[in-house]
Amino acid sequence: MDTACTEPHVRRTRERGDGARAEELNNLRLALATFALQLDIFEMRAGEALKAGVKPGMPIPAHDAGCKLQKEK
Repeated sequence: MDTACTEPHVRRTRERGDGARAEELNNLRLALATFALQLDIFEMRAGEALKAGVKPGMPIPAHDAGCKLQKEK
């Protein structure tokens, strides 16, 4: 059996597959980094609520809740 004829085809397929795998790996890394940031934010807000003595079920006011928009003169 002559493998020389099939080898270039296998390489091209492998190269295309590697590009798709690399792209998917980058997408997974981005998703993991995004999740880690969201988890950090959640933990900070939960920690603030515990320090403030907020009971479970009480809504936590947004950080900009006390800010008012300034009207143009």
